[in-house]
Amino acid sequence: MLKNKRRVTKRSLYGMVANALGERIVSGQYAQGSVLPPETNIMEEFDISRTALREAFKVLSAKGLIQSKPKTGTSVNLKKYWNMLDPDILNWSFDTSSGKELLEDLFQIRQAIEPKAAYLAAEKRTPEQLQKIEEAYFRMEEAQYGTDETFYSDLDFHQAILDASGNAFMDSFGTMIETALIRSFNVTTNRGEEYWQASLPMHKAVYLGIKEGNPERARFEMAALLNVTDEGAKSVLK
Repeated sequence: MLKNKRRVTKRSLYGMVANALGERIVSGQYAQGSVLPPETNIMEEFDISRTALREAFKVLSAKGLIQSKPKTGTSVNLKKYWNMLDPDILNWSFDTSSGKELLEDLFQIRQAIEPKAAYLAAEKRTPEQLQKIEEAYFRMEEAQYGTDETFYSDLDFHQAILDASGNAFMDSFGTMIETALIRSFNVTTNRGEEYWQASLPMHKAVYLGIKEGNPERARFEMAALLNVTDEGAKSVLK
């Protein structure tokens, strides 16, 4: 099983409530712009104190999901205000009917960023950064299909390239969407072991483009890899 990437812990009462309410908001059970049920109703449903409920609201507010105003109560924010890179929101979203749409959005942003990152990595990577890319790739080759290592070696490969780009924003990108990347790798890898094995030469081509210091090859190979991965994900999610 994949490691739990959620930041909200269910061990505390307010964490349990934040998790439940967050799932309801992201799934649309509590619609955007709607007012949440009265605090007394939520307190009764979960058998919690007002203090615990307020702590849960603080968590959801920090994620951009809700806002509280005098007299009008606590309402659900429009989706454009949600922190879509937050691990909890990503997990809740992937677990709803909007998961397919979110995955498509993810591939679009990856296609906009990662080929350029590979291009820059071929120009700027240090020997240490190249070693990390190389190590991640060979871990992918050695990973046993169906184990966590298939996901995490793939994640480390892409994050190492973003780091080697020398661009601070690109480097942060991989860390910010780590949860989304793992979920997307889960989808594409579950297409089958044959597909996983077929993806390895494409990853290797990206690595070799960077190793050779060939920016155009690195960019081309990364774009090709992401296009194939995107099509694979769509075929799984049909």
